[in-house]
Amino acid sequence: MNPFESLYDYEKWAIRILLITLLFFGFGITTHFSGHENLASEVVYTYFLDSILNESTGDSGYNYVNTAGYGIGLALFVVSLAGLLRVAGTDGSDAMLVALIPWVLWAPFGEVIEDAGLFGATMAPWFVSPGVHFQTAAWVVASGFLGYRISVGPYHGTEKATRSTRHVSALIIAAQALIYCSSVLESNSTNGVGNALDLEVMAIISIFGITSPYWLAGSHADRFDYTQRVVYAAGVGGSIVLFSILSAYAVVGIEGGITVWPLAIVFGVPYVVCLGLYSYGKEDALKSIEMGFIPGVLPPGVTEGDYLSSDTPMKREVAPLWKRGVLASPAVLLPVGGQIGDGIATWIGIDYFGYTEKHVISAMVTGVLDTSVTFTVLKIGIAGVICWFYSQAVFEHRQQHLRILIALCLMVVGLAPALRNVFRLTLGV
Repeated sequence: MNPFESLYDYEKWAIRILLITLLFFGFGITTHFSGHENLASEVVYTYFLDSILNESTGDSGYNYVNTAGYGIGLALFVVSLAGLLRVAGTDGSDAMLVALIPWVLWAPFGEVIEDAGLFGATMAPWFVSPGVHFQTAAWVVASGFLGYRISVGPYHGTEKATRSTRHVSALIIAAQALIYCSSVLESNSTNGVGNALDLEVMAIISIFGITSPYWLAGSHADRFDYTQRVVYAAGVGGSIVLFSILSAYAVVGIEGGITVWPLAIVFGVPYVVCLGLYSYGKEDALKSIEMGFIPGVLPPGVTEGDYLSSDTPMKREVAPLWKRGVLASPAVLLPVGGQIGDGIATWIGIDYFGYTEKHVISAMVTGVLDTSVTFTVLKIGIAGVICWFYSQAVFEHRQQHLRILIALCLMVVGLAPALRNVFRLTLGV
């Protein structure tokens, strides 16, 4: 095996720890259901599962133990997945991050539906944060696996393979429509469904979502490889399906109408900031790419140690371009915009709409000066740290997946809650 395609030692340890953790959780859940309570079942349910299962009725929320556990687990997952994706030979460019964007929208849509009480009792806990992110990951992994099988199949590079990506994506979306729309129809809160939802709106938009892989044909989606194409199309269609439920609810279920102004602020301010960053770095980014270098990513075969100890014309010419050029990358713009949006949405929701902060860390921050503005300032500071980190970091070519997944994680903890919060404000949920 090419050493640059093998796993790092830290990736191997991350995978081992994740497997042990999964076995621990599996043991705790199994023994709980069998009536043999023990330390594992007590830890799993007291600190993790109860706070999810009880949310739809009691909003038990986060605690310090599960907050730390989720953070560590997320880091281990990122490191492990980055290594596995690299060994599998998947693309690690910015296209990978772009293909995942619809899923960052998918999760907030589902959370808002759960917040509105539209899902049935069985489905509702699956859309409670952070559990919703595990469900999202499951759909992404399934979509990616099916797309990967097409890419390594006998019809690679043919029109048949292209058609297969569309058919597979449509089936994944149809499965989502069946599962989630059925749950909505069966929920206790929609037993008088004619008064709560416009079923025609839900059906029409859902069909539009299921067919989305076909009307996306010939668009920018065709620039993706097969794996990315299935992930992207399934995410777009799945988001449309969940949007259909919210649309059906918005038509007849909202008292007092839709509040639009939070959308303008939460989306507008990050857009202006990101536009400024893009304008600041795009010229240097283009120069670097024209020279054959992705800003912040070393050429194949060059290690970080080699780069730091070298003094070559390439380094002297290209390195200064990376400092600014990387700021025009989606890996920077999307997390930065998400963090700022999350800070603004939280501020508006708490100070103007009377919402409360359930996350223990966020609540502690907002309690410093008894205003959510402190949280907004913190998020702006995090956005600045992201810019600094990427402008200074140098990733080896085989660490591209890690680079993208770090950006994805920052989006999950920034952009995803920002979208959820602003959609709740808009719909009055």
